Amino acid sequence: MVTSKLNYPLTATFRIVTLSPELQVKNASGDLVLQIKQKLLTLREDTTAYEDVNKTVPLYRMKADRISGFWAVHNFWRSKGETYLGSIRANGLRSIWRISYTVTDQNQKEIFRIREENPWIKLLDGLLCEIDGIGWIFGMFINPVYLVEDVSGRVLFRIKKKRSFWERSFTMEAEQKVSEEHQELAVLALAQSVLLERARG
Repeated sequence: MVTSKLNYPLTATFRIVTLSPELQVKNASGDLVLQIKQKLLTLREDTTAYEDVNKTVPLYRMKADRISGFWAVHNFWRSKGETYLGSIRANGLRSIWRISYTVTDQNQKEIFRIREENPWIKLLDGLLCEIDGIGWIFGMFINPVYLVEDVSGRVLFRIKKKRSFWERSFTMEAEQKVSEEHQELAVLALAQSVLLERARG
């Protein structure tokens, strides 16, 4: 488990120009929490989360259950003992308007939902970024916020998207105390949703 390193806020970062999708999650002290690499040329998305930057110690695996990656259920496994932890799936229509994600535990029970705090911000973000040549400049100043809520609607984490010239980052702040098991799932859900949002734009 990575919970011993979960000193919030966490920051998940990926470079814009890269052949193979790779994501790095660090804690508030700048220590590496997970180094995440997505396999290339696979029919079903297959991602491994490592303990170290050199990717020698695998901790988790995140794999889609079907070829259509965005609408697939992405299952989480702990590498040691191949323990099933839970999953994340997208809900609703894939568009620049709004999307949400449902996170379940090992018993397929819903525990989190990730949604955009203000879908108008995401809409504006998507529209401006489509402007040829200058869209990315406007996009630098529009950063959507995502909420991680429990089944009662209580906000547990707040995720803010940030941009720079060479990379994108998502910062996750803890709003409530959460069990270690649910924190572990929240970090994996953060990583997988960032990869899905990366593909979404």
